[in-house]
Amino acid sequence: MNAYILSIGAELLHGHITDTNATFLSQELDARGIELLHVIQVGDDRNRIRESIERALSEAEIVICTGGIGPTEDDLTREGIADALGETPEVDVALRAEVEAFFTARGLTMPGRNAKKPGSSLRPGASEPGWHRPGWYVETRGKVIVSMPGVPREMKRMWAEQAAPRLGRLLSGRSYSSVTLKTIGIGESALEEMISDLVAQTNPIVATYAKDDGVHVRVVGIGSDEAEAREIRDQTAAEVTDRLSQWLYGQDDVSLAGSLARQLNDRGLRLRIIDQGGGGQFAALMLGDSDGAAVTIDSIARPAGGWPSTTLATEAQGGDPSVLGIGIAVDVSPAGTVHDGLIGVSVAGAVSGSQDFPMKSTIPELQRRSMLFTADVLHRLLDGSF
Repeated sequence: MNAYILSIGAELLHGHITDTNATFLSQELDARGIELLHVIQVGDDRNRIRESIERALSEAEIVICTGGIGPTEDDLTREGIADALGETPEVDVALRAEVEAFFTARGLTMPGRNAKKPGSSLRPGASEPGWHRPGWYVETRGKVIVSMPGVPREMKRMWAEQAAPRLGRLLSGRSYSSVTLKTIGIGESALEEMISDLVAQTNPIVATYAKDDGVHVRVVGIGSDEAEAREIRDQTAAEVTDRLSQWLYGQDDVSLAGSLARQLNDRGLRLRIIDQGGGGQFAALMLGDSDGAAVTIDSIARPAGGWPSTTLATEAQGGDPSVLGIGIAVDVSPAGTVHDGLIGVSVAGAVSGSQDFPMKSTIPELQRRSMLFTADVLHRLLDGSF
């Protein structure tokens, strides 16, 4: 099967937001063996939306739209879909009453424009009744149109709960099983070179993704049933694990902060962090995760200065044997928007070590990298591979 993704909204064309929805959906389609033909961004123009949907329907079996389905006048996806299908949207009286009851229960009056939200009370005749608000699922002329919100958290929930299970029914005779392996301390190019023969396979599908918490490797097995798909997945995942073992910190839902917290808990240790010039990025990583926060006693963020990271780590550790002191020092030489930077990371306490990372980049990127380099150094010190 093949698919189009239509990302709808003027804010995309004007560069006000990044189209993370298309990236997410591309990965989801790839994991299911659905060939993605095009990703198209369309502004809030009814005719252009209709033309884009008509083109997509002429080439692909699945058309996935995100955005443009709110209640305001510039949300025109519903009209564009109806125009492309030659239909007139109709009000579902029962669903409208349900939405009105939602507002009434909260002591509110439903705004009149909410009646046009898809899936709530307005939908084309070909759409599937009962589709979760606000969205449409249409099967017509052997094709499928899925329309979901542009807000990423809403879109991802609808994809997982509504769209993906329905599309799964179309992939008869095939079953998919995936696992995501997560690494820290190795770049995507170097990592892919180490598993290039596995990436070249068609089954399982092996792909690498550079993320804010390291590089992920996704392995997707395809089989006639779930057991076969899982077996194919696991054989290659074991090979990936063997080759990348020194950089692996977890899989699937395991977070980088959670993995570091587990290593610290295994040794009965806690953290104090002094960050000079790194913008508190490593502290944000740890404190933004419940497990990471549980092992972090406190953190101090300071402007960039001249102190070495080893001095900062010793200050943070404070002579307490149950505490690891983390010192982060980011020094930059002003050079326009791109700087010559030196990121120093030190750990003092039950395990200790330090490493400097020179790099040339912008201040925000130097600070982001300071978080990754600190996590890498701490990970290696705790597992004995430093």
